[in-house]
Amino acid sequence: MSGKRARRRACRAAAGFGLLEVLVALGLVAATVAAGFQILGTSLRGVGDADRYTRAVLLAESRMAELGISVPLQIGETLGEAGEGYLWRVSVRPLASYAPPPAGTDGGLPLLPLEVTVTIAWGAEAQPQEVVLTGLRLVQRRR
Repeated sequence: MSGKRARRRACRAAAGFGLLEVLVALGLVAATVAAGFQILGTSLRGVGDADRYTRAVLLAESRMAELGISVPLQIGETLGEAGEGYLWRVSVRPLASYAPPPAGTDGGLPLLPLEVTVTIAWGAEAQPQEVVLTGLRLVQRRR
């Protein structure tokens, strides 16, 4: 009889996996697939953020290039919308570290240095994002 029992055990072992083993394997596969989708979602979010940031930098560079050429360069601040959820702000002011010549003298440069700051903002109020470019422009001094 012991020979029959040994054969039965051998047949059961050769028959395949048990239910518990199959459930464990399915659980591991499900966890791996879920982790893969999470990584994919994070990657896609990162690509979208990079795309929005790149667009904002291009808008800021474009706005900066227009100043003094197609858009007059005036001291003050202007605001506007660039579409697709982007807002821009241009601030033009005399350079803070520049000391003008004393009154009554004709010294100094015939040019006035202006600090130009272009800010592009986007995103929800809970997580606002912005790109800031700052440059220096020289304009003819008014006498």
